[in-house]
Amino acid sequence: MLYVTRALVAATFLLLIAGGLVTSTGSGLAVPDWPLSYGQWMPPMVGGILFEHGHRMIAAGVGLATLLLTVWIGLRERRRGVRALAIAALGAVVAQGLLGGLTVLWRLPAPVSIAHAMLGPTFFILVVLLATQFASGVALAGTASTSPARATPSLTGWAGATLLALYGQLLLGAVLRHGGWGPKLLIAHVGGAIVTAIVVLTMAWRVLTEQADDPRLTRRAAWLSGLVLVQVLLGFATLASHRSVLIATAHAAVGALLLANASVLLWHTLRNRDGSGTVPISAYLELTKPRLTLLAVLTTWVGLHLAAPGPVPAALALATLAGAALVGGAGGALNQYLEWERDAKMARTRRRPLPSGRLAPRAARTFGLLLGGLGLAVLALSVNLLAAGLGLATLITYLAVYTPLKTRTPLCTLAGAVPGALPPLIGWAAARGALDAGGWTLFALMFLWQLPHFLALAWMYRDDYARAGFQMLPAMDPTGHAVGRQIALSCLALLPVSLVPTVLQVTGNLYFAVALILGLAFLGLGTAAAVAQTPQSARRLFLASITYLPGLFTAMALDKIPW
Repeated sequence: MLYVTRALVAATFLLLIAGGLVTSTGSGLAVPDWPLSYGQWMPPMVGGILFEHGHRMIAAGVGLATLLLTVWIGLRERRRGVRALAIAALGAVVAQGLLGGLTVLWRLPAPVSIAHAMLGPTFFILVVLLATQFASGVALAGTASTSPARATPSLTGWAGATLLALYGQLLLGAVLRHGGWGPKLLIAHVGGAIVTAIVVLTMAWRVLTEQADDPRLTRRAAWLSGLVLVQVLLGFATLASHRSVLIATAHAAVGALLLANASVLLWHTLRNRDGSGTVPISAYLELTKPRLTLLAVLTTWVGLHLAAPGPVPAALALATLAGAALVGGAGGALNQYLEWERDAKMARTRRRPLPSGRLAPRAARTFGLLLGGLGLAVLALSVNLLAAGLGLATLITYLAVYTPLKTRTPLCTLAGAVPGALPPLIGWAAARGALDAGGWTLFALMFLWQLPHFLALAWMYRDDYARAGFQMLPAMDPTGHAVGRQIALSCLALLPVSLVPTVLQVTGNLYFAVALILGLAFLGLGTAAAVAQTPQSARRLFLASITYLPGLFTAMALDKIPW
């Protein structure tokens, strides 16, 4: 099975090269139909048809081989991690084939082409990891590690940062190739290449100095060091040669090799320090507070969509949302780093990665700082300085203002609503390069919405907050009168503010009607919670808040008035 998986790795790498040739030669529409080529299984292999149809033939072979391998593994392989990898690889290759067909049928739309360019190397990574498992005989979970030395959490953080930086470069490169060679994107890609090279070389130095007795890690580190230097040279050669077909294709292929090697290295370092073999990837994901980060990304998109005069360019949307996601994830990770000792005292948070011992505080700090730096760099280089400045303001107000105030004053909720209200402004600034009444209205709406939302949550867990020493208002207000007043007043203020977008002609009358209905219902539930002052009424208000906001923003996005 080792030789079969290695053959699949080689075939997949050949497929990536063929795809690079299709893009570099501009042959993406040389065959205008799909899945057949000019209605034939085998058209004349001339000109661009040679590249496009050749790419399809290799893809069909790789897809069939992946299907057969997945079936065999499902029948014969007992290791759950290996079976999961095979299923993920099969899903990726099927999705990649569908994306490839859509790029042709829809005439190379930038978002689909970019997704196609991102998924190909990801499938390659999955196949390489499969081959690694059969080479080492080690499952993704549930078996003992035989590593000569345990990787430190900080080394794991550097390995993760390496993969993250390489994926960032893959995204920027895909946007350049399929979305247009804008000067800002080009500068961001070149700057990102320098930063990524520094991260890779630093990680390699850490491996060679800390894990010199582990040939698996040192071999990958050496390969990564050599490949990143070759990749930087190929990047500059691509520009100097005015995107020579062979050089641009080699640049894309070496990028895939970098990603695969970084993934294998991260897999080795992520092996549990006690040798159980559990991969704590989910722990790093937990650090980012995914639900809050997703909320930040969605509200950023709303600001971007409403502020744009027409359809948002794919490159701008990807850069803005990626930057917002990275900044949001950094805030979540660094907040957990700062509060992990208090989190250990709360039933609601004691199972988080740091208090549960799944990650070390230093690893979380490194991870958060790297996410934040990368996110701010993406916003500054690929969007504009105003968006980056708002991203920085989000981190500062969240980490340096709200987080310390939580143990000092019940007013912390007001301070915490500021960073939560900034993402729509990031999107607005990305689209217009300036802030005006429309953007500030979104800020005010998000600010006011957060008050009943988080006060309801804090009321539900008031004993937990008191035990940890957090001076949230519900924990400091035994009667609940002050909490009730703030909830009722914020719901009351939210209602007219939510109608302002129509007054400013950002949205139409349909949105106005939806906002009025939702606002009145939310105000009614807020008033009921203020009067009842029970955990049950607080829970109802909390659930209503997470229904109200998506409904409001959906109506806002659908009823946008073009300008």
